[in-house]
Amino acid sequence: MIHFIVATDSEARPVIDLFKLKKLLSSKVIIYNNKDISVTVSGIGKLNSAIGVTQTFYEFSKEINNCWINLGLAGHQSYKLGKIFSVKKIQDIEDMKSYYPYVSDFNIEYEECITLAKQKKEYSSKLYDMESSGFFQAANKFSSKELIHFIKIISDNRSNSID
Repeated sequence: MIHFIVATDSEARPVIDLFKLKKLLSSKVIIYNNKDISVTVSGIGKLNSAIGVTQTFYEFSKEINNCWINLGLAGHQSYKLGKIFSVKKIQDIEDMKSYYPYVSDFNIEYEECITLAKQKKEYSSKLYDMESSGFFQAANKFSSKELIHFIKIISDNRSNSID
């Protein structure tokens, strides 16, 4: 099964619509699914993302080695809005730890990502988000690194605020 973990409903909506997913009513978190794909709306932040992964794992029969994808928004100093990246390194600013997802041969650019505890409007040459480190740590408990992926869409930069 493929599990998407997203922070907000607006991030989830394209996947829900594309795969015609239905809301899972028995779940304590917001999950949409069909027989092959699920989308969990975890809420913003690395703790919420980790909880979303864990809830999804237990909701779907505790199957090890499913595919996990963190789909979400990221900021960067200069990348054009809408540009899409995957993540090759995650730095958690709070605990000062780094994580290294598997880098595959997908036809997508890779970038480093800094996970922050709260929104920041000072940009650097790395992506910024609030979920990647929590998502990766949790998904890595339930799947091999080759099956854990990131899709980050640039939502803001120095010229275009997220607000």
